[in-house]
Amino acid sequence: MPQPNPSANHPDRASAQCATQQVVTANEQLIHRRRARSTGSHLAVEAARPSLFSDGPAPRLLDLAIKAQESKGELSLDDEIRRYIRAVRGNWIANWNCSVHTASGVLELTADSVEHGEGWTVAFLSEFRKRAERAAGDVDPSEYLRMLAETVRILDREPSPEYGELPMAGWEFQLTFPYLFGFDAILMDEGDQEFADTVRSAVTNEHPYCAERAAAYTTEAQRALVLFPGPDGLKPRLSWATRDRLQELIATVNEHMQREHS
Repeated sequence: MPQPNPSANHPDRASAQCATQQVVTANEQLIHRRRARSTGSHLAVEAARPSLFSDGPAPRLLDLAIKAQESKGELSLDDEIRRYIRAVRGNWIANWNCSVHTASGVLELTADSVEHGEGWTVAFLSEFRKRAERAAGDVDPSEYLRMLAETVRILDREPSPEYGELPMAGWEFQLTFPYLFGFDAILMDEGDQEFADTVRSAVTNEHPYCAERAAAYTTEAQRALVLFPGPDGLKPRLSWATRDRLQELIATVNEHMQREHS
């Protein structure tokens, strides 16, 4: 397409040269801005890469793959990935922050980095590559990471399995019920104190800033009652967390909140 002639509308040579220079300068500025944005984006990606190898979905999924690989058949990698997907889907914040689909893309990015890593990023890749090799066995680690990413995408198309179909793993339990898991240690420290008194102390010790802890206790307890509605509740994982105790915990926390904060 022919470019417009900026001098065509200016009768004298000086005005025409000035108009042309203004167009050239504007174009140069546009090119510089585009280059700066491109360079900035590249630098941002490069700066973010170290964290891709030390935190987030890629090392989490790789750790699950290593556990499955080294379990000598006791653990299924597909089932561990299904648990990962279930855990992310079951937490709105986790799903909003990094969906399973995004996690598969992160795995592919780490695969490219493992395959083509060079320059200053090599130092950050070393440990991650070793972990990838542990999971991959005889397979090239970059190819294994791509295979893992594809497996995540395929399993993400399935509905999440019920807990009766695929029992909750230990790591999944701690992610789903972190406050109840921590309360187990409080119960052991309190010794012979009545259960309701222990709950009351755990909440009032944070008073008047107890809303977050109180909400977390009752939320997790109510979720446990819904997910595991039998009389044993979470007893297979937490010896004290029967249905009656979970209901007592909720009632005790609610009583404190109504008395002290309503």
